[in-house]
Amino acid sequence: MATRTSCGTIDRRTAEWLGGIGESLHAKLAKAGLVEPRQPAEPEPETKNVSLGEFLSDHIEEGLTAKGDPAKPNTLANWRSTQRFLMTVFDADRPVDSFTHDDGYQFRKWLDKRRIRQSTAGRKGQPMAENGKRKHIDNAKVFFNAARRRGLIPFNPFEFQVSSTKEKRKRDYFLTRDDTAKIITACPDAEWRLMVALWRYAGLRKMEVFSLTWDDVLWDQGKMRVNISKTAHHEGKGVRYVPLRDIRGLLDAVYADAPSGATKIITRFSSSNSNLDKPMKKILHHAGLVPWPKLFQNMRASCETDWLDEGHPAHVVAAWIGHSVKVQRSSYAQITEGHFDAFNSRPTPGSKSGNTGGNKDPRNGAKPQKVVTHVVTGKASKMAGDQCFLGSNTFGKLPEAGLEPARGVNPIGF
Repeated sequence: MATRTSCGTIDRRTAEWLGGIGESLHAKLAKAGLVEPRQPAEPEPETKNVSLGEFLSDHIEEGLTAKGDPAKPNTLANWRSTQRFLMTVFDADRPVDSFTHDDGYQFRKWLDKRRIRQSTAGRKGQPMAENGKRKHIDNAKVFFNAARRRGLIPFNPFEFQVSSTKEKRKRDYFLTRDDTAKIITACPDAEWRLMVALWRYAGLRKMEVFSLTWDDVLWDQGKMRVNISKTAHHEGKGVRYVPLRDIRGLLDAVYADAPSGATKIITRFSSSNSNLDKPMKKILHHAGLVPWPKLFQNMRASCETDWLDEGHPAHVVAAWIGHSVKVQRSSYAQITEGHFDAFNSRPTPGSKSGNTGGNKDPRNGAKPQKVVTHVVTGKASKMAGDQCFLGSNTFGKLPEAGLEPARGVNPIGF
């Protein structure tokens, strides 16, 4: 009462006690004028019951990644593909907060049963690739993680489904420089020849060639700037530089024919045209080559392998190509037959004879290797004596047997 009368402040213990008493006692104290009446607690706003279809449309229309960066066009296209699959498996009007872990499991089972690429030979079609399934699971995780951040769901129903892609090195192919020369010769014009060189000799990604401008070419410095749209949202990862050494000649040819005032290097295709597989395969046909898996990525990987074989540091090559050393080792750097030939052609370390391991085995149809043999006669062989009985003047004579070391035997012998 004294505190109330003097308009003073109550001590901490009294405040804690008042905060812990029930509504009935607090109301009696307020009626007596000892405390202020409590304000009625406002009810928490009810969470809007958002449907799956509405949520997915809003998320893709907003087009933001988990870090708040604008999603790339290819990312949005992949999101829409997963959106279409989710709407096929689940009802569009179903509330997002009704999804369970079993729904994530059922979606994965549906992807396992789905068939694509129907043909006369395979009327039922082929199953979707494992990495394709995992990518759709990953996109579903992205969607429901966004719903969780908004407070629409308490957990992600896809959180226990595997979404990390697997490395597929079985589809690696090394394009040699000789075959690359055949392809460049078979190209219909200078721009096509330059594009092949940019993919194979400068390590550019498939679509990076279309963003190049003449201002990007630093002729006097021997390098060219490449804008990396894939990693542009990472600080300091939007630009890289590649050496001009192997593409300068073809670059000069296109520059000589470029109209005055031209800014783009490649003009015959638009930057949004990704359907290059068909014309590329036609060029390979004229070059007498069979198309290989991952047409453009394997050219890029072949370029990186060449640079590494030349002895350039791994971190430098990774910077030129535009990824980390970890990605380089796991997905790009290749082992070729040339590595075995180069190793076998070198002398064995410590060898004084000068012989190398490059002699071919006659069982493979190659020239028989010359084998040097030493025939043991009654006379001592210096080579054999040096190798077998160091310090001994007699070859072929064993020391006396016994538990104790035989007298007269050189201490550095047996």
